[in-house]
Amino acid sequence: MRKRVLACFLGLVMTAAALAGCGASGKGAAESAANGAEASGEQAAETSDQEVAELRLIMYGDTSSRRDEFFKNEFHDAVLEDLNIDLTVEFLPWGSDTSVSTMLASGERFAVWYILSNYDWHTKGYLAEIDESLLEERLPDLIRTRGENNGFECAKYNGKVYVVPFGNKPYSGSMQYFDVRGDILDELGYAPEDVNTLEKLEEVMAKTKETHPEMRTVMNLDFLPYALWSYCGEGTRSVNEANDFVYVNEEEEGDQVYSYFESEGFKNLCGITSRWAELGYINKDLLTNPSQSDADWNAANCLARNGMPGSLISTSLKTSNPNAYETMVSIGDQAKLKNKDYDWGIAVSAADQENVARWLDLFNWMYKDQEHFNFCVYGVEGTDYEVNEDGSITKLVSDSFIDSWFLEAIPYNTYDPSFSQETIEKYEHWDDDAVFSKLTGFSFDTTPVTTELAMLTSIYDEKLKPMAWGLLDYEENIDSVIADLKAAGLDTYIAEYQKQFSEFYAQKNQ
Repeated sequence: MRKRVLACFLGLVMTAAALAGCGASGKGAAESAANGAEASGEQAAETSDQEVAELRLIMYGDTSSRRDEFFKNEFHDAVLEDLNIDLTVEFLPWGSDTSVSTMLASGERFAVWYILSNYDWHTKGYLAEIDESLLEERLPDLIRTRGENNGFECAKYNGKVYVVPFGNKPYSGSMQYFDVRGDILDELGYAPEDVNTLEKLEEVMAKTKETHPEMRTVMNLDFLPYALWSYCGEGTRSVNEANDFVYVNEEEEGDQVYSYFESEGFKNLCGITSRWAELGYINKDLLTNPSQSDADWNAANCLARNGMPGSLISTSLKTSNPNAYETMVSIGDQAKLKNKDYDWGIAVSAADQENVARWLDLFNWMYKDQEHFNFCVYGVEGTDYEVNEDGSITKLVSDSFIDSWFLEAIPYNTYDPSFSQETIEKYEHWDDDAVFSKLTGFSFDTTPVTTELAMLTSIYDEKLKPMAWGLLDYEENIDSVIADLKAAGLDTYIAEYQKQFSEFYAQKNQ
């Protein structure tokens, strides 16, 4: 579930970004692949001489009649014509991890969306290893669009590549910031840079509660510790996922990991959130009906949530309120961390190892040029979208194809005319002062502690999450909850985490 929350949040932020340029029909995309840069032209010539490969791609998300039609017809035909790949595209709901894991274990042949740090399939031998020598040979355009700062280190496990990362956009500071309604700040007389302390943020919350009593104050609290580290403990800390049981101190030397829920940092977080809950800033329905908070945000009826840089170029709220827009505020003085340089990538099943090179051809084809990119994201020009005089995109259908947040690459971006050049430059240079986290590239193999993790997660869902969100009293419950965690194997879990992280850290810093 935690993976789904992260992915859905990323999707909500990025699907609204205006990523445009000159468009292409399926026929135009196919023709363009034969007329591109020399390296890609040679690649196209090579693939045209190969036998037809039957490949199966699994993506997450909802389907629709037009989406199905596009992937069965125009997209399928363009890929077949250009690459001699007979591609079948399937969609599974977010949260289908168990089903996909079973499919991988049974030896099915396919490629699937993947984040190395969030899953353990590569540690179980379920995924094909991707020879690094193939990357430059087969992915010249994908590498070009990802830029010089976005490599493959975050896609490696024990020095081997198991996933091809997609996209190029700012990745640092994710969830360390609050995504706040800029129009509400304007109304109350605040500039984003003015809201730089906890006191100022709570001042804005209080005034919003007075002037807009019907409005939800905050949502998406899973990652709240990221944004409030400066007020929960000294220095900058990182957890690997929203409900991880350990953290690292980014400002100290070494590989030490610490027990998060036994820390002063967690105690201090609960002190802040319990105050927010008492003041009505945190609603109880965040636990019982989380979809309502999503609906409130999308309806422009919420002040703030944990955010990421993509919020700067989001226009999603304008459908509900033309005057609404998002901006970012940072609370405290923690370092801006970057723990990965991609949202999602695509991994190939071990059973399909022989087709890795053909998969790389497909991935590169998606980034061949602006026309291919638009085709993958927006569909067929004239049928699914139009290009406006200012270069922005007008969608003619509500359907999505390959999600824009998944493919986004700054070289192919154009922006909604409502965004100032200052905002665009801030977005594109967001990572300039970023610091890589100690956890960058680390993937915890949970296999040795599967039983312990199941019991710990159950306690988290029942007790720790309500406590972290200010809806269960910390002082009255923490001792019994820690005793339950210990009985469930917390110390065993932390010891295994420490062992694996120390091995990773030593290898990374040798």
